[in-house]
Amino acid sequence: MHNEDKVFNPKNMSKLEHPDRYRELPPLDILDAVGLKTGQVFGDFGCGIGFFSIPAAKLVGDEGHVIAMDISEDMLEGLNERLDDAYKNRVTLTREGIEHSCLDVAMISTVLHEVDDPQLFLIEASASLRPGGKIAVVEWMKEKMDQ
Repeated sequence: MHNEDKVFNPKNMSKLEHPDRYRELPPLDILDAVGLKTGQVFGDFGCGIGFFSIPAAKLVGDEGHVIAMDISEDMLEGLNERLDDAYKNRVTLTREGIEHSCLDVAMISTVLHEVDDPQLFLIEASASLRPGGKIAVVEWMKEKMDQ
């Protein structure tokens, strides 16, 4: 399902915490705009080292939960290391996918450009939503850059 040539290299995971990224994609502002609330279940498809998963764990509170999914064991280990002990019980890390009809909010951030069939990926992600659930997609705009 993922094109290995396009998948983010875990060796570069420090780039995921660059201050510019937080300015360009402020996670709490985005999660607020999506409407994530206390007590909800949040799914982070392609969670990486937790750019959205960790703030979501804070927002959902003890009554909510975060399911953080990534195909990279290295990324999941990076997320686990970054999680405060207070939030570890709110977050499930998985490489297996997310079951159907369990999420209130699904986040797909900078992942679609890595998959072979984005339409199929979105269909599968939408199956994880409960009735009335939302999918939030954050993706790069393809544009020519100076070299």
